[in-house]
Amino acid sequence: MTRAKVSRPGCASQMLRGVLAAAVRWLVPLCLALAGLQARADDNLFSDVDYRLGQGLRVADTGFSLGGYATASYEDSPHAPARAALDNLSLFVWWQGEGRWKFFSEFDFENIVASNSSGQNGEDDYLALERLYLDYDVTDTATIRAGKFLTPIGRWNLIHATPLVWTTSRPLTTTRPFPSNVTGLMLYGTLPTVANGLEYTLYASKGDEVRPNPTLDPFYEVIGAHATLPFSADGQIGFSFANFEQGNSPGEKKNLLGMDFVWSRNRYEFSAEGVYRFSENGRLWDEKGIFGQLVVPLADKTYAVGRYEYFHPALETDATQLFVIGLNYRYTPAVVLKAEWVGSKNNHIDAPEGFLSSINILF
Repeated sequence: MTRAKVSRPGCASQMLRGVLAAAVRWLVPLCLALAGLQARADDNLFSDVDYRLGQGLRVADTGFSLGGYATASYEDSPHAPARAALDNLSLFVWWQGEGRWKFFSEFDFENIVASNSSGQNGEDDYLALERLYLDYDVTDTATIRAGKFLTPIGRWNLIHATPLVWTTSRPLTTTRPFPSNVTGLMLYGTLPTVANGLEYTLYASKGDEVRPNPTLDPFYEVIGAHATLPFSADGQIGFSFANFEQGNSPGEKKNLLGMDFVWSRNRYEFSAEGVYRFSENGRLWDEKGIFGQLVVPLADKTYAVGRYEYFHPALETDATQLFVIGLNYRYTPAVVLKAEWVGSKNNHIDAPEGFLSSINILF
């Protein structure tokens, strides 16, 4: 399938200035304010302020803490107008007392500022509810969670926050085969005497997504499990299973099997995830994908990142392949700059490609 190139009036430098202006307008003042809180934490007048950039703000002795992250990005695709945006402004609110109860919430203001090289605004802004749940520690090895949480399939979806992942783009395997959120019940914990520390998660839902994102196809119902095992001294391997139906196709039963892996040593890292989703409608409706990603340190704060992705969507004849080469500069653990080039083959599903970059700040 051949796609015609879209003409792009203006120039890339104008878009780059636009995204930097957005970063200055939104991110820099916020960082300065938070840095001011951090500096004042040592002053007796502000002795009740406990803040470190990237670690959240503890609200005195209430048990509540605030945190979050922000992302400004610039993309220049060969098949679409260049785009500059303030993609995310996310707020974490969590509470932990001295007892067994815990609370966590995440609100994400998406597409706050978005424009392309033709001067048009992009997607509408949207306040997403990513997470909202209560935890109760039943025992040292078992915790019950109720509410809206991230779907425990693989690793990337659970890491979630953009400053904590290596690239601006997200692998297709971690977004397309399953909804990213669940509203329901979860049982999770760690069994230290099993396989040198087995981490387990069991979850179920009957749908009724709390504030569903209108751009996503939520679960109609789901039951699933994830387990993570140590793999030598420097790695972990995980396995996922889910049986589910989705809101847009409530009569179609799907089964998903997945595997994830991570290994790191001396600032080198290799990670991979793969899923195979079966459909009762037949093999044409199956989806499968896998990616492998290598991170290599170049300097004290600079890393090279390479990733290969293979993804075969339902009802498509050919699989999409993506090739990612990029740089990740960690100015501090909480401030990360990323730039990458994404090449593609058989990209009939309009996956992001071309030049992508972002500024990511963890509050």
